[in-house]
Amino acid sequence: MSQDRQQLLVDSLRRLVRRGAVGNLERILAKARSEDVALALSELMDREARSIFGLLLNDPARAAEVAGEYEHARLPSLWQGLTAAELKPVFEELASDDAADILQRLDEDLRVSILNLLEDAESEDLEELMQYGEDTAGGIMSTDFFSLDKELTAREAIVGLQDNPEAEGVFYLYCVNEEDTLVGVVSLRQLLMVRPSTQLKNFMNSDVISVPLTEDQEEVARIVARYNLLGVPVVDEFNKLVGIVTVDDVIDVLRDEATEDMLLMAGVADEDIVNATTSHAVKTRLPWLLAAVGGGIGAAALIGRFEHQLEEAAILAAFIPIVMGLGGNVGVQASTIVVRGMAMGQLDPTKFASALFSETKVVAIIATVCASVAAAASMVMGDFDPNLAGAVGSSLVVVMTFGALLGTAVPMLSHRFGIDPAVATGPILTTSIDLVGVLIYFLISAAWLGL
Repeated sequence: MSQDRQQLLVDSLRRLVRRGAVGNLERILAKARSEDVALALSELMDREARSIFGLLLNDPARAAEVAGEYEHARLPSLWQGLTAAELKPVFEELASDDAADILQRLDEDLRVSILNLLEDAESEDLEELMQYGEDTAGGIMSTDFFSLDKELTAREAIVGLQDNPEAEGVFYLYCVNEEDTLVGVVSLRQLLMVRPSTQLKNFMNSDVISVPLTEDQEEVARIVARYNLLGVPVVDEFNKLVGIVTVDDVIDVLRDEATEDMLLMAGVADEDIVNATTSHAVKTRLPWLLAAVGGGIGAAALIGRFEHQLEEAAILAAFIPIVMGLGGNVGVQASTIVVRGMAMGQLDPTKFASALFSETKVVAIIATVCASVAAAASMVMGDFDPNLAGAVGSSLVVVMTFGALLGTAVPMLSHRFGIDPAVATGPILTTSIDLVGVLIYFLISAAWLGL
């Protein structure tokens, strides 16, 4: 849905809720896609969103679709006031992976009550899923998969598929033996192209790409992206098929991990910071900004130590911002490339020297061009003093190179020592480039200008 149409849906829902026009609301909800309704609910006030979701409960399947698309962390607020009995039909319709993830976010009393109301088999499946780490393959997999005995024929497989319309993500048919061990995979195209009497074992692909239950969700996402899969089977330590991770789950993982890394690099560790209270937002963001203040104060103190140089050559002060700014920008560029490369599996964190050398080559060219422009500007502004141009140009080259090396080294060293690179990089870069950049600039300037 386009942004304009989405906004129209939000405005219409808000207006009809305030008027209490239940009939009109039900007609609009029936026509709108579940994904659009979920997004609209996230933009409404809590009271308005709860009223609308209350109407959706009349159709548990539709309510489950909306709940599955709604931000899971915010569902406890949306469901405030609802009882376990009212939510039970929704959980019966939810995909197992979504149901387990949502249950973990609910109040313990409500979670236990819902599990007690569900059928024993379904309740046991959800409790088992909740035992796995939420960032692992087991935590994001669905147990509503479809598998077939390898001895079946193509005709029998098609009939079996038709008899299981509730199976999730039937992009591939996974073949198992009598012990439920994963032994092969068949695409729907292959199934339709062979003779109906052909047994699955005779045309299945035995080289199955699978992941263990404990595999990190980022690695699962990388595997799906690397092999262009629509889903990947999850197996236990005995290679028994226990679930599947579908491409929609992988998209959610990539989005969540990218969001988390961006927030952490900005010094904000809470994904829901936008909706946080004022006091919580201040507590989350203030420590990192105080660290930046400390770096700024240190840089100011260093500048004060070189006050006599500024008195002799006041023009030096004019170029402090460009030297510091470019050093910081190059550092951020380098660190972003490294963090993303490691997150996507494109950069080996153990190849430290190779990464530094590669970044140095790039920055040497960039710094030379930028330094030449800055030096030319300083010539014009400083009465064509070649020493001033040399001071500004050479300082810029050194500070930019330092920023690039630091931006490359910090994420890789953080990873080596078991620290999240996204957390450590931002504060270290900001403080170090402020302090060391000022020091480099004035030392080089003193040497060029004889101060």
